[in-house]
Amino acid sequence: MKKFWNLMLVALVMLGAAACTEQDSSIEKENSEEAGLSFYAEIVNDSTRADLEYDAENKVWNTVWEGNETIVVTLDGVSYNFTNTEAESSKFTCTDEGVNKILGQSVNIAISNPEQSKVGKSGVVVSTDVKAFDNTETIKLEATNSFLRYTYNGEGKVEFSLTYEGGKAFVYNEGNEFDVVAIEGVKGENFVSFNAPAEAVEAQLAYSIDGVACKSTTINVVEGKIYNLGELSIPYDLSDTWGITGAFSGWDATKAQPLYVVGDVLVAYNLTKLNEGFKFVKNRSWDGAKGSKTQDAVASGEWLYSGENDIKTADAAAYDVYFVPARSLYCIVAAGSAVPELPVVEPIEWSLAGSFNGWTDKLMTATDAANLFVAKGVELKSGDEIKVKDSKTWDTSYGGGINNLEANKWMKAYFNGSNIVVAKSGSYDVYFEYAEGAEYSKLYLVEAEADYTAAVEQTANGTLVPDGGDEPEQPEEVTPGENSEWALVGAFSSWVDKTMLTTTDANVVVYEDVELKAATGFLVHKPKTEWADKYGAGNVNYIKSNHYIVTAKDGADMCVEADGTYDVYFNISTKNLYVMEAGADYATATLQTVSGEEPKQEEPEVTEKVVYLKPNGNWTQSNARFAAYFWGGTVGVVWVSMTAVGDGTYEVHLPEGYDYGCNIIFCRMNPSTTANNWNNKWNQTADLKTPTDGKNLYTVKDGTWDNGGGTWSVK
Repeated sequence: MKKFWNLMLVALVMLGAAACTEQDSSIEKENSEEAGLSFYAEIVNDSTRADLEYDAENKVWNTVWEGNETIVVTLDGVSYNFTNTEAESSKFTCTDEGVNKILGQSVNIAISNPEQSKVGKSGVVVSTDVKAFDNTETIKLEATNSFLRYTYNGEGKVEFSLTYEGGKAFVYNEGNEFDVVAIEGVKGENFVSFNAPAEAVEAQLAYSIDGVACKSTTINVVEGKIYNLGELSIPYDLSDTWGITGAFSGWDATKAQPLYVVGDVLVAYNLTKLNEGFKFVKNRSWDGAKGSKTQDAVASGEWLYSGENDIKTADAAAYDVYFVPARSLYCIVAAGSAVPELPVVEPIEWSLAGSFNGWTDKLMTATDAANLFVAKGVELKSGDEIKVKDSKTWDTSYGGGINNLEANKWMKAYFNGSNIVVAKSGSYDVYFEYAEGAEYSKLYLVEAEADYTAAVEQTANGTLVPDGGDEPEQPEEVTPGENSEWALVGAFSSWVDKTMLTTTDANVVVYEDVELKAATGFLVHKPKTEWADKYGAGNVNYIKSNHYIVTAKDGADMCVEADGTYDVYFNISTKNLYVMEAGADYATATLQTVSGEEPKQEEPEVTEKVVYLKPNGNWTQSNARFAAYFWGGTVGVVWVSMTAVGDGTYEVHLPEGYDYGCNIIFCRMNPSTTANNWNNKWNQTADLKTPTDGKNLYTVKDGTWDNGGGTWSVK
């Protein structure tokens, strides 16, 4: 650091008297060879005041000399070193033989001690002559360089940046460009010296500590100025709620790195290994964790909405990560780069849609309360399903975490949650209290003209009341262990229905001792109605052991988070699904409101037999990846990822246990996921069989999406 701190000082003399031919005896005595010659020195200049200040009380800076400083006086090419003591820091004395010859002479005064770092104490100094040298007067010195003055007593690495005119760097006296200066291990009061122009220019100043951006401002730079930064420190508190974890911390939520609170934004600075994935976690727990919504993020400097998938950068470089929990937004930029302004929130015109109006938009009205909207006098019947949505699109909607919402109750409404079932017929006012980016918003169902503020929260599924009745519908009595109308079906059974049995609770059925693999799908449905009564994942998936979720009608395939032997329970009234360790009591299950971790999925052993896929223009959009689903072989159902081989085609090796003639479905997959399952599938072909006549390339028909047809040919 010290090599950058050069200083040029000009000695100004306030005297003006000519050299005397006779010397005062007291001076001669005081300046004898034994006593040495002494004078006082200080740097005093009105321009060396702080233009940049943290503390209004520190507006004036005055040099304080320390002990063992050096000032050099030169006469006729001979230099004399004057030093001070801690007792008299501003008094400089030289005992060199013959030094009293400089009295009354024109001399050069320079400060030359490159081992020192403070202003007035280092570097090569250009100075003017001192006329009529007089040790009774104070020598006043003026700096021509400019300085950043600061005090730092921490342990971290401090980096300064100072540029002007759109990125030009200033220059140190040694010729080094002043772009970024890193300082470590130097404590106390210090100065960074640089060459400044004679006329002021506007410059951009910033500094960071251990990669944490601490200050960014604009200053007017001119020579001879000292810019006082005060005591350097990280000016932000750490969030006591949100942190960040990922591969860089072993995916341990309890070891999440806290985020700095920078205004309304939370920030993590200078992180690496983000290409291996990370998430934002709340209260050092995976409950409520935030990740990517639909795709892996890159350091593009864009604000993106968060979701449930891992976030990944393109490489392992250092990045700054910004997060706004209140708006569920995050942004990733290269470390030290500027972050863009938060996007302006466009107001949403909310509507109520449901089975009561054919899922068309009934516009909601804004109220006097902030972010509160209402649809009044809505006639709803028992069993009607409703959602609140953006009137322009279904991309933004809010639905349920519970079923059978009762009158004069409110519930937590989740982004793109499942349909909300109304428990009892009536005329209602439906209120929606929107909380952008929060874990949930609120939906109130109150009797027409009732005060919504009197509503109480409904935290469990209500009871469906038949239309026109006042008493809940009572289920028929059943004998435990008998076949029910419901079946569990999925990859575990090669999608063959497995009948669920009745239990002691007439509303609950069970399929016991089922071997479920992580990331392989299953559903609950009524075989007699085929797929008209099918229930799958709503806004929560990857179910944890001994937890339950609220399923959604026609929802995606459900998956467990980990391989295991489970008892799977389904409540036919509330539509809750329980995944319990075999033999565990489902009544002890915990409600799961956030999807579990997507399991790491190992690719199966494959053969040398290969088939190819050529997707159409629809399928290649959005950086989709591709996978193949096999079933009916000797090893059960198998997913295999496909690999690009050029010419717009992809290949897949048949897994062991399969041969030509086997069943296959080609699938277009969500690129922000890695596990192959029906929940991560975007589009699919119809059920196919691999040819046995040498045709090995399946081409998806142009313009189609799902089950759109295609042809086999020879590649």
